Amino acid sequence: MRVPPLTICEKAVILEALRSGKRFDFRSLEEFRDVKLVVGSEVGTAICTIGNTKVMAAVSAQIAEPSSMRPNKGVINIDVDLSPMANVANEHDRLGSKGMELIRLLELIIRDSRCIDVESLCIRAGSEIWKVRVDVRILDEDGSLLDCACLAAITALQHFKRPNVSLEAHHTLIYSEYEKAPVPLNIYHMPICTTIGLLDKGQMVVIDPTEKEAACLDGSIVVACNKRREVCALHQSTNLVLTTKQIERCVKLAMARAEALTAVVSSIIKEDRQERSAFKRPDGFAITTPSLILTTGTAASRQIKAPVTKREPESSQRSLYQPSVIINENPLSVGSVKQEEVDEDELLAEQLTTIQNSVGQVAVTDNQNTVMSNRKREVEEVNNLLEGLDDSEEEEEIQTMTLGPSEPVVNTKMVVEEEAPPIGLVKRKKKK
Repeated sequence: MRVPPLTICEKAVILEALRSGKRFDFRSLEEFRDVKLVVGSEVGTAICTIGNTKVMAAVSAQIAEPSSMRPNKGVINIDVDLSPMANVANEHDRLGSKGMELIRLLELIIRDSRCIDVESLCIRAGSEIWKVRVDVRILDEDGSLLDCACLAAITALQHFKRPNVSLEAHHTLIYSEYEKAPVPLNIYHMPICTTIGLLDKGQMVVIDPTEKEAACLDGSIVVACNKRREVCALHQSTNLVLTTKQIERCVKLAMARAEALTAVVSSIIKEDRQERSAFKRPDGFAITTPSLILTTGTAASRQIKAPVTKREPESSQRSLYQPSVIINENPLSVGSVKQEEVDEDELLAEQLTTIQNSVGQVAVTDNQNTVMSNRKREVEEVNNLLEGLDDSEEEEEIQTMTLGPSEPVVNTKMVVEEEAPPIGLVKRKKKK
């Protein structure tokens, strides 16, 4: 999803305010936003918040094979997740140019500055090393994204402890935190990143710009320093030509910022280790939740009472059945008759009446119907055969009478018709 750009009016108002030395969050041009840093209850996790920008970092480690070029050095990988939750312009599982630049700068500040002793991550030269992975997830974005991500990653690395191992002849034993104490990483220094905005070709400096302010500026410069006043990285986002005085001014501001934040990180890690050494589980990210949120375990939630409501008198038209009064009643037995209330005489009488009705209302089955129909067919066939025999006898008599010479043919027919007995009589004779 594309983010709508700033309008001309908004850009003009922001630039006019910056040139007059004012900002919309009531800061001066050389003032930083408040930093909130929290470490989790699990080792190697941290959340950093700078203004409305929020980043979470988590560190993990696993055993892997080293490269042939560096057989006795561990590996540090950095992965960044730009979720759409932070900015609607981000796409899921797609970093884009912005994400790739963020990964490259984090690798430049953390890995290439050699702040971590990678040789201490070697277990067996040429066969086994520790592969440390730093997962950086952007939760919210509102300017100074690199500063927040770098601070969260450094704090998570300081808070992380790898499992303890012991070398055997043919294998390596990895111990849990209950068997042997985990080992923290060997960190030489903590590079702290600072983003400084440039306005009017570097004549004006805007420290820690927000997202809208960064869209109105001419460019920015990123300076990474440690508390020893060493410059670990320097990156310029635009092609502005800066003088040495302008760069020195930016570096001085970044050094002051690095000293303050290094003290904050050290104090937080020290407090966490003291709590763990006293066998107390730290609160972790639960500190970031608002205190107004009530849970079932808090005392305030137990004191909450439901509002008092007035009960109206029940009307007489309601049914007498009250489901709330019934205790341990089977819902399937509603409307059924109990066994004690059944009378044996009534049951016998009902059974007798049903038997009588069934006997009186016996219907003819299908087999009986088929037998009756077969008998009727046989009777009809016999009658048809008898009728055929009678017709044949009559024809023979007519032929014998026509052969006589003294009687004409016409008279013989008439005689036959007159003297012919009825068919019913012939059938009766044959039956007899």
